[in-house]
Amino acid sequence: MLKNYCKIAWRNLISNKSTTAINILGLAIGISACLIIWLATHFELSYDTFHPDKELIYRVVSNIDNPDGRKNYSSQVPYAAALTIRREFTGIEKTANFFSYSARVTVPEAGKEAEKGAKKFEENYPSETIIPESSYFDIFSYQWLEGNAATALDHPFQVVLTESRARLYFGSEPLGKIIGRELIYGDSLHLTVSGIVKDWTRHSDLLFKEFISFSTIQSSFLKNVSDLQMATRPTWNMPDYTQNFVKLAKGTTPAQFEQQTLGMVKEHMTHKDDRGKIRITLQPLSAIHFDSNYRDFYSRKVHLPTLYILMGIAAFILFIATINFINLSTAQSMRRAKEIGIRKVLGSNRSSLVLQFLVETFLLTCLAVVLSLLITNIALRIFQDFIPQGLGLDLADSFTWIFLLCTILVTSLLAGFYPALVLSSYLPIRTLQARGRARQKGYLRKGLIVFQFTISLVFIIGTIVIGSQTHYLLSKDMGFKKDAIIGIETSNDYATNKRNILAEKIRQLPGVGMVSACWTPPMINYNHPEGRVLQLKDKPTKIECSERMGDEYYVPIFGLKIIAGQNFKAPHDDTVGFIPSRVPYGYSLPPKQAEILINETCARQLGFKSPEEAIGHFAGTTYPEISGPIVGVVADFHSQSLFSPVTPTYLYGTKNLWRGGVQVKLTMQNKSAAQFKTTLAAIEKSWKEIFPEEKFEYRFLDESIAGFYDKEQKTARITNAAMIIAIFISCMGLFGLVTFTAEQRTREIGIRKVLGASVSGIVAMLSKDFLLLVILSILIASPIAWYFLHQWLQNFAYRITISWWIYVLAGLSAILAALITVSFRAIKAAIANPVKSLKME
Repeated sequence: MLKNYCKIAWRNLISNKSTTAINILGLAIGISACLIIWLATHFELSYDTFHPDKELIYRVVSNIDNPDGRKNYSSQVPYAAALTIRREFTGIEKTANFFSYSARVTVPEAGKEAEKGAKKFEENYPSETIIPESSYFDIFSYQWLEGNAATALDHPFQVVLTESRARLYFGSEPLGKIIGRELIYGDSLHLTVSGIVKDWTRHSDLLFKEFISFSTIQSSFLKNVSDLQMATRPTWNMPDYTQNFVKLAKGTTPAQFEQQTLGMVKEHMTHKDDRGKIRITLQPLSAIHFDSNYRDFYSRKVHLPTLYILMGIAAFILFIATINFINLSTAQSMRRAKEIGIRKVLGSNRSSLVLQFLVETFLLTCLAVVLSLLITNIALRIFQDFIPQGLGLDLADSFTWIFLLCTILVTSLLAGFYPALVLSSYLPIRTLQARGRARQKGYLRKGLIVFQFTISLVFIIGTIVIGSQTHYLLSKDMGFKKDAIIGIETSNDYATNKRNILAEKIRQLPGVGMVSACWTPPMINYNHPEGRVLQLKDKPTKIECSERMGDEYYVPIFGLKIIAGQNFKAPHDDTVGFIPSRVPYGYSLPPKQAEILINETCARQLGFKSPEEAIGHFAGTTYPEISGPIVGVVADFHSQSLFSPVTPTYLYGTKNLWRGGVQVKLTMQNKSAAQFKTTLAAIEKSWKEIFPEEKFEYRFLDESIAGFYDKEQKTARITNAAMIIAIFISCMGLFGLVTFTAEQRTREIGIRKVLGASVSGIVAMLSKDFLLLVILSILIASPIAWYFLHQWLQNFAYRITISWWIYVLAGLSAILAALITVSFRAIKAAIANPVKSLKME
């Protein structure tokens, strides 16, 4: 019986090629969209779910509630707090701290000196090297291929590698022979390989490759590196660079842990000047991947609400695809009415007819799934620039087949059940008398079309608004110049005066307009941690500020406008003779005297009634310790992304930069691509003369700023794709409804033509009702879209307004798409021969 149903289903699909093609294509697109979104969601939600006792593992983080209502979040806690947690807190099974470290690695050839036959490997960004306490391996489980987990990090100058990193450094050498081999970090940190662990194959944010023993800090120059000093001289200062993980004992709750932190914070971490209330809390391991409030150097943050929105989009797209099947299936009901009548006369019952139609739907859905796999592979390649690395369609994954099977079953039932009930309900006598057409007014089908176009219009309006906001973000005047400026980062491992020497060499090159040795450009995409506080020497006023530093070329290269006072003078290069050679990353520099510039917002918050009033006042910061006169006030510029308002910012002049790079203004007006390449080649040559062992890399400033809004640009692309899919599927649904209507009104159209009706009049008659449905969709979709887009725009301090023309444009777009779809089928019905239309038997 089932075999017979399959044969009949296949014949029906073949005999209605156009309808079958539309059904398969619509379902395939809907299933493909669901599959891609499911793959992305499954990929992201699988991060760090494989650890034993994962529900007991937490990261210790800190929150600061400022008096002005702002909240600061830090993924770090003072190392002194981490030690107190280990010694005094109850309910903790294990605790481990680690610091980040980054340096060039040299692999000496066995038995030879370091510089003879050595292989050099560049630093990894973000860092894949950490300096953990040995208890790190008690919290996070690894398979040990070589070495002893209990002792591998017990002594100074030891390092554990993952298998992939061991292969990178030592090639195909047997793992047992790698134990005891030497690695040189930077120029002088000699470490011995003491263990090799297997790489995790599951998705994780903790994909570190090299683990240096914690005691190495105390026994080497690392104890003088600013980022690592806390490991040997624990303080309660914020910020700190400690990452602290704990594994709670079974039965202990996060609330019990946090209750114990209250006394510690009160005793050691409460600010005397009431700068903010600090809270130490726990962040679940599963939340690290999604919580962007807590920034760190190793995790890739994903916006969890976006995943939920994507799942909603997938459900809507699949739903409107099944609506098309319903409309197109019921549109064919007249063609199959006699078949149903004959089957009932010959003894078929309703349940067997329902089963037959469900088999047809199941067969069609299976074909759509096969096509969707091809579409999915193509779509993944098209959108590969913002698909996470490692995400793909893996047909060997059992979860993928489970998802596809569930999709086939659910889609078959959703798409086939209603048409099966409708078609099987016809009375034999009426169908055999050719009067089997449905008498109902089609409210359900019309309602489904309204639903489809409502969703499509929400996507159209969303696409326009998101696209306009993204364009606004990228084109708004930032208060500084960003065109034709490239940034070149320099390594922190060198004497700081080398950066100034590089800047001077580049200034001499043709095609270069100006060069500034500085820390960062005016706009960066993060806030400074608490501690960048500017205070006047002659007043008690102090405010939290953003900080910028650079040489005398900083202001002119970025076109910052000085509205009072003057630019800082050429600062003295006080690094000459101070650091004669390479220094460890993060070396602490002495306090500075420097001339200071502030922006308008900073001047106002310091209490000055006019910019001119601020000139000559002395100001200073405590971390880092900088003081000097305010020599100028610059017009406000955006120091952070447009998610935030203009913040108070100070700039100080210095060439004593322990980190940063050079910003180069190119004179590329009326220059050819060949001249641009020549200039870049000359810059690279100068770079190699100063940093012969470093890789030359640059990035245009406007590209960097565009990267601040990467999530918004990806959102725009997703909504564009969703809009196109939704409109396409909705138009196919409309095509199904107009086909159904034309089938019902075949004789009416023939009679009207015989009586003299024109083709345009008949097309208008058939189109009118559908346009009313689209207009109704516009009225429903507009307030829904306004609400959600208004909420989304609240994330930006600077944003567009949702104008009335956006709704008009979206409505006209939907009406135009509907007219094209309806007219195609209506014209075909209107030009049909009326003689054929009026022949009944």
